[in-house]
Amino acid sequence: MYSQSGGKGRTHAWLSDSTNIGAISCLVVQIYEYGYHRNFRTVHQRNATLHVGTYALLPSDRFLRTLTATPTLSQDGRTLTLDDTQLQIFNELRGNFQDILRAVKAIVAARKKGRGGAGDADGTDAE
Repeated sequence: MYSQSGGKGRTHAWLSDSTNIGAISCLVVQIYEYGYHRNFRTVHQRNATLHVGTYALLPSDRFLRTLTATPTLSQDGRTLTLDDTQLQIFNELRGNFQDILRAVKAIVAARKKGRGGAGDADGTDAE
């Protein structure tokens, strides 16, 4: 996790933990792709020929929730398996994908409005 300090010389600093999601500017995450049944893979289809995982810096306002149980990671580290309770949460979130997407777009729009609508030089936003 990273946190950005306030003031003129704003700096990013690593945090090992936080009790306030609002204090975090971004989370470093490994992204797993849904495979089948309860299994998720670290090597996504689009990266299969390279055999590499996918990582991202996730802005804190796009963080939905943590898992309530520790998933099982295969010995080779390529497959993550959820228990039935975690899979049910995943399926509920997946079923509400369009609503979640609209909410995230509203948050991004509000953030842009708050900073004067600044996007990239070509008028688009890289997020």
